[in-house]
Amino acid sequence: MIKTKRNAPEGDEALRRSEEKFRTIVDEIQDYAVILLDKNGIVQSWNIGAEKIKGYRPAEIIGKSFTVFYRKEDIDTKLPESLLSEAVNNGRALHEGWRLRKDGSLFWGSITITALHNQYNEVDGFLKITKDLTDRKTAEDKTQELVNELSARNEQLRSSEERYQHMIDEVEDYAIILLDEEGKILHWNKGAQKIKGYTASEAIGKSFTIFYTTEDKESGLPYQLLEYARQNGRVSHEGWRLKKDQTRFWGTIVITALHNPEGKVIGFTKVTRDLTRRKLAEDQLKRVASSLEARTQELEISEERYHLMVGEVQDYAIILLSREGLIQNWNRGAEKIKGYNSDEIIGKSFTIFYSPEDVKRGLPMQLLKEAEVKGRAEHEGWRLRKDGTKFWGSVVITALHNKKNELIGFSKVTRDLTERKLNEETLKQYTEKLERNNIELEQFAYVASHDLKEPLRKIITFGNLLESHSKDILDDKSKDYINRMQNSAGRMMNLIEDLLVFSRVNRPTEGFELVDLNQVVNRVLSDLEVMINSRNAKVKVGKLPSVNGRKTQLGQLFQNLISNAVKFNDKAEPFVSISAEEYIDKTSSSPFTKIEVADNGIGFEDIYKRRIFEIFQRLHGKAEYPGTGIGLSICKKIVEAHGGTISATGELARGATFTINLPVSHKHSTV
Repeated sequence: MIKTKRNAPEGDEALRRSEEKFRTIVDEIQDYAVILLDKNGIVQSWNIGAEKIKGYRPAEIIGKSFTVFYRKEDIDTKLPESLLSEAVNNGRALHEGWRLRKDGSLFWGSITITALHNQYNEVDGFLKITKDLTDRKTAEDKTQELVNELSARNEQLRSSEERYQHMIDEVEDYAIILLDEEGKILHWNKGAQKIKGYTASEAIGKSFTIFYTTEDKESGLPYQLLEYARQNGRVSHEGWRLKKDQTRFWGTIVITALHNPEGKVIGFTKVTRDLTRRKLAEDQLKRVASSLEARTQELEISEERYHLMVGEVQDYAIILLSREGLIQNWNRGAEKIKGYNSDEIIGKSFTIFYSPEDVKRGLPMQLLKEAEVKGRAEHEGWRLRKDGTKFWGSVVITALHNKKNELIGFSKVTRDLTERKLNEETLKQYTEKLERNNIELEQFAYVASHDLKEPLRKIITFGNLLESHSKDILDDKSKDYINRMQNSAGRMMNLIEDLLVFSRVNRPTEGFELVDLNQVVNRVLSDLEVMINSRNAKVKVGKLPSVNGRKTQLGQLFQNLISNAVKFNDKAEPFVSISAEEYIDKTSSSPFTKIEVADNGIGFEDIYKRRIFEIFQRLHGKAEYPGTGIGLSICKKIVEAHGGTISATGELARGATFTINLPVSHKHSTV
């Protein structure tokens, strides 16, 4: 209202009475601490609610800094100052956390700090409103603990059931089948398919009598076995059974009755093993006895062939050692790799191939002892040739036993992997050099961006000064030139900032922490509030998980995706949906979360679904949709740096969906 000389006194008196009434109302509020701070955070006013919640009387607190309400760790991290700074920049700041009362006790406070401006739009103070939500916080923490405990228990039960089911399904040497009370097949594993020939879809739902011969079915054998198991708990049997192709196999079966808690039989497990070979071997035992002599001769010939084969192998040194490690045979591969001929080496200790350092610390005999205890020993290391040169050897030592299981010696197989070792060393050195170069490049990018942004700031500053001081004497063309210069400098500043972010993303996983994506997205939505409201956009967010990562980078990821969804949108009411679901990755058997960010924007053609993630790739002109062309490239690097993947699908004029797959932690937080 514009005051005139006639009504100014009346207006001032009304304003004074209104302010006094407002102050009286504020002072009497008991459920909220309503405090007025100056621009430095010094307490200027104190109401009944503040005294009730925080414990101070007005005389004790007015004139002191509002930081007295914060814990030491919050002060160390400059939380109070950051909240004032956020209120200055955004108009207000919201926060929840533990605060201090006068007596040193803690309460959970929900605070809102609002910046107050004078007639020149300068911040000259703050309004701080606090509510004590300790009871709610305590209840939420207890509820969350219960939820976490139940979730952990359910996960343990589910994992146990899955492991057991997986174990049964993967067994191949035994047909493990679940039958209902009447003998119909309910479950089918790989062993059942391997032994009997039926797939699961072919067998499940049919009677288990399909595996029995006509003679056995006519005699009632299948149901006799079920009835015996029902009465006695289990039954065993051996006999000829039928496969899907009607060929026979000799099966040994065990049928076990399954009971519910009341003791009633609710089904059966049937475990079958194919012992056809054993059966045929037993049947042919007498016939085989007459041919043992001929078989012995064949074995002798086979052994001779084996020795010839081993002797001719050139890529492996295959050596027979005594129990003491003395060399008893020598093949061409051993001569080629180690340089000795058989006359020079047979009868000597195999320690001759080891360096003096390895011999001194007892490595050769340690390997023999390990092979004796465990059956075999593996080792890689530098070995010596006859001429004193070294080679990188991969060694497998296997213990040999006689029929009484007594140790009679060792076989030692060595392969020369020097070339691979040298390549690995070269690759390691190259990788270390590359890491150093990346660090230097990142440092250079930081310095370069700082040096580039400084002249741009001056261009923008002097451009603003020129525009404000000379706007009355500049013609429209000159103003257009200044506007273009400012826009170009601004775009360049954004481009430099995006390039700096892009260069920093691919870092190792140090600094990772458990990040609640609900909090991250809420913070991003708060930062984008002006943009979202100006476009009349709606953002729907489902329940999101917690992941291990960097909070700032994950915030950058969602900010880029949400701002793009709103920016690249020609609808009157842009709509963005964010949802998540968990799944088990088939390759790693680890829990992952699939996050989808979908919008109803302008979309894109399917042929561009990979190109949009490439740096500086744009599908639209800068005049139509401003930007640097780096945003989605940053998203891709952030997701990959967190061990995940990102992809996109779109349809022109119908919108786009970005799908993110990330490793997930099962410690959820609720917003």
